[in-house]
Amino acid sequence: MIVCICANVSSRAIAEAVQSGCGSVDDITMKTGACSGCGQCRMHCQNEIDAHNSVSMASPAICPPPPQQPRWLGVPSFAEYK
Repeated sequence: MIVCICANVSSRAIAEAVQSGCGSVDDITMKTGACSGCGQCRMHCQNEIDAHNSVSMASPAICPPPPQQPRWLGVPSFAEYK
C-alpha cells in the first residue's frame, strides 16, 4: 500500500527502511523520500519505528549459556570457581 503519495513510497519500503536501521523519521526520509512533502505519512513512519522498537525490546537476543568445562583429571570448571 502506498503510504506517502508525494514520494510514492509504500508501507513495505518504510518497514524495510526501519528494519535496516533507520531509527528516526528523518532517517526514513533520507532513505526512502517519505515525509519529504506534505507530511501526512509522518505518523505512519513514527508508528513503524515505535512498533519495531517495542518488538526489539520485548524479545532480546537469547544467548546460550557458555558450555560447561569437562572435569578431566579433577580440574574444576570455571563455574565452580565462583
